[in-house]
Amino acid sequence: MIKTKEAELTSAVLMYAIRCIAEGDFAALRQMQVGNREIEAMKRIGIRDLYHTGSLRSHCVSIELNREVFWSMVRYMKDQSEIDDHVQVLIERDAPFEMLREFYGMSTREYTRRRRERDDLTNAGRPHEPTDEEADRLWDEWKSMTDRDANGRLSDVGSYIRLSKELRIPLRSVWLLTERWIANDQELSRSKSS
Repeated sequence: MIKTKEAELTSAVLMYAIRCIAEGDFAALRQMQVGNREIEAMKRIGIRDLYHTGSLRSHCVSIELNREVFWSMVRYMKDQSEIDDHVQVLIERDAPFEMLREFYGMSTREYTRRRRERDDLTNAGRPHEPTDEEADRLWDEWKSMTDRDANGRLSDVGSYIRLSKELRIPLRSVWLLTERWIANDQELSRSKSS
């Protein structure tokens, strides 16, 4: 049986309402203007009954778009999509796990899964150590950048990617060296204050 769009809408709303009943979310049902009588009827609806909605050519709901919530959802989806794009670029550029955890809260499981989807990545492990010349160029560029957070890291992932591209140093190495320099700075600050 081919479901009509009206049937799909009715099924989705009924499933939502039945879930609200199961979870005791009667406030959501009241917002939908579902009364006690309808709640009692929905409590008796089974899977077989929902199957019969497939051939409906009308629906029993009145829908209204909440524009404020809608645009918040659109912004949220766009933000999440941008984050997914950034994460993909970082994975493609062989970013270390620590970097993705720091900026995006990524778990080791997610990091491993995403890396396995790529055939062309190095094995995790010791990153390539830049030459002294590369390290000096990175130091000069890194020190000249002022957009740092409270921990001393560059405040956005794009800055790390730009450094990696401009200096032609693997992102993994950029992260390793800058984290080493941050740790040294912090250690120096602690020793001066004690």
